[in-house]
Amino acid sequence: MDTQLRSPEPPIRPEGFGAACRDAWLLDPDIAFLNHGSFGAVPRVVLDVQDDWRRRIERRPVELMDRRMPELLGVSLDAAAGFVGADPAGTAFMVNATAAVNAVARSLSFAPGDAVATSSHVYNAIRKALQWTAARDGADYVEFDLALPIRSEDDLLERLLASIPPATRLLVIDQVSSPTGLVFPIERLLAELAPRGVRVMIDAAHAPGMLDVDVRRYFDLGAIAWTGNLHKWCFAPKGTAVLMVHPDLADRVQPTIISHHSDDPFRKRFSWQGTADFTPWLSVPEALAFGERRFGWDRLRAANHALAAWAHRCLVEHWGVEPVSPLEGDLLGSIATVRLPESACAAFDDPMALQLALYDRHRIEVPVMDWGGSWFVRVSAQAYNEPEQYLALAEAVHAL
Repeated sequence: MDTQLRSPEPPIRPEGFGAACRDAWLLDPDIAFLNHGSFGAVPRVVLDVQDDWRRRIERRPVELMDRRMPELLGVSLDAAAGFVGADPAGTAFMVNATAAVNAVARSLSFAPGDAVATSSHVYNAIRKALQWTAARDGADYVEFDLALPIRSEDDLLERLLASIPPATRLLVIDQVSSPTGLVFPIERLLAELAPRGVRVMIDAAHAPGMLDVDVRRYFDLGAIAWTGNLHKWCFAPKGTAVLMVHPDLADRVQPTIISHHSDDPFRKRFSWQGTADFTPWLSVPEALAFGERRFGWDRLRAANHALAAWAHRCLVEHWGVEPVSPLEGDLLGSIATVRLPESACAAFDDPMALQLALYDRHRIEVPVMDWGGSWFVRVSAQAYNEPEQYLALAEAVHAL
């Protein structure tokens, strides 16, 4: 099969992207890594900074861990808050977005008849946290269905507004859905929900570095909290996320591990939850600087979106499947989820077996998932990716 004849014209990768920048990472050149969205890949220069922090801490453990850590983390928190347009005083580091959602949800209280709600696009770990929180207080966990395909942003917004239960006291909603890759119309949703008095927390695990984020704007529109991972699209080491809470909520939210500073202001309260490796958080300024210095964040977001949108169209047309969203438009960021053809799934017992076959036989790292009874692949687009890698995926699925 001649894939080149059947493929839409690939986007022109900007200068310095693709193979030209791949050596900035430690990624194995023999693997087509199409899964930046799971954990990211940390640039060499950021790893060097992290290693330097480790050495500095080991030279003077008590000085840096005990006396100076609040000061050192403050520099990183200021950088992170500035990057996403948030108030530094209401910003805290977390190990991931799931920990942040746990902190907020478990700090709130509910009553029988209240609804703790989210959509069917929720990340499973968040689902589990919300189910536990609702059960603790005798409230109802409500997961409303937003079936695929999504026809447009208006379609998604209308279905969201029609699905949120009137008794909702907390809505946790994705900014970018992890399983489906869809970008939710957060600002329009918040504006519509404000008159209803629904408390909204935004799970933005994928948003920083993928979208142009403005947390202050979300709070002005009524959101009570926002969390995003920096170890996905922002090049930070694994275990780096941020939590921002609205000033009206700052005195109420506690970390899931209550420690020495539980009576202090929000930022200090979250700064110490026990002895930990703080080097991922200390490396945040370099991670953000790398993105700007090497590519420019606006340029990087635009290039990644163009490649993801092209990969979405390419795979849909190669496999002859229905797209989960329009092939054009703003419902995609830097990841795209594509339904697999039934012929490719028939030989495998479960999605993981198919994922491992792609890896073992074709050296392609891409997640395969069961969502709503169908199997999908989710491809990511990062600076080091090339169109040829998605064409290889298209052919590999046909060859399974």
